Parts: sequence; structure tokens; C-alpha cells
Amino acid sequence: MKNYTFNIDESYMNRFFKPVTNKIHIIELLMNSIKYMLLNPPVKPEHSKGKIILKVDKMSRLFFVKTDKYFSISFPFHIKYENVYSFNFRNEMNIDHKITSDVISLIKDNSFTSSCSLDFSDKISTYQEDSSNDNFWEFLRELLFMEDGYLRYDYDHNNYIKHNKSDIHPLNHYDFFYTSNATFKVGLREKLTEEDFVDLLNIKTICKFIS
Repeated sequence: MKNYTFNIDESYMNRFFKPVTNKIHIIELLMNSIKYMLLNPPVKPEHSKGKIILKVDKMSRLFFVKTDKYFSISFPFHIKYENVYSFNFRNEMNIDHKITSDVISLIKDNSFTSSCSLDFSDKISTYQEDSSNDNFWEFLRELLFMEDGYLRYDYDHNNYIKHNKSDIHPLNHYDFFYTSNATFKVGLREKLTEEDFVDLLNIKTICKFIS
């Protein structure tokens, strides 16, 4: 398994650890993560407030880690490291800072939520004409349709107290999915380590059982 770790300082924490409630948040998180990994700013361990870990094997996942919270999403692209990091889509398109910025701009544009689909398609067509990037729509479509595999672990003392220390909101728990209609919790009897969380999602290690 290939492991790539990127420490995060205080100034970037809100970019990665704000609430995720929809697919747009996932795409923005993924694009910002690629931006950060391309930049790869030097952060001393003693100044690190969290970290991004990319693990690539049979699974390909991003892990976001800070005190009392870990979460993970799938990573559908290829990574290379030759003195600097590079990322590509199906070995056909290099994913650079401009492309990630363009994606974020598009999904935040009013045309994306317009009642007329042509408004958004016009934006995409304009981008492809201006950039001569024939793969951009295929790239964006992959982001919109990908299975993001979101899973989060929380040590949530505040809500545990708020719910009278009951198992309605366990102190230690997994949160599966992120939309209000789909999400649910699985309580844990003990605090989870970062290594345990990664191991849960590693399909090459012994499977965990719920009984």
C-alpha cells in the first residue's frame, strides 16, 4: 500500500473540517485536497493541527484526521511522485490548480442550481472552448456520479452530554453517509484510534464484525 501524508496547519483546518451535507461539499473537499497536496506546504509536526492521508492499494481513499474526528472519502484519481506530486484522470488529463479551481467555480455558480439545465451546459461548453480541454466534461461527470464512500468517526462529548449521556448520541460513534435522509450512527464502546479507523476501511485486513 502506498501512503502519502500531508500535515495541515491552523490556517487550512476550516477548509477540510467543515460539515459535509451534500455531494457539492464532497467535490469541493476533493478539489481542495488536490490543491493542498499539489502545494504540499511544509508544516512541522509540532505546528500540525490535522492531516490528510492518501492511501492507495486495492482501496484508494483520502483520510482526514484531527483530534477526536476522522473521516474518509474515496479518491478516484491517480497519483505520482517525482520530486513533486502530480494527479491525473484516467491517465488522460493532468489535474492541476486551474482545473480544480474551475470545478469549484462551476459547482458554486448559480447556473448549477438553475431550473434550466442549458444554463449549466453553456458554462461547461464555454470552459471547454476557452481551455481546449476535451476531457473536462468527462472529468466533471465522474465527480458528480462517483461513489464517494463517506464515513466519519466522532468523539462527540458535547452532544453526548446534551442527550443526557444516552445511547441516542453515543460518545464514540461512526456516522455513515451525510444527508439527513440517509445518515445513521453506529455506537462504539471505546474511543477509536486513527489506526483502527484506517484498518476498518482496508479491504486487505481482517474484517470487523458487529454482533
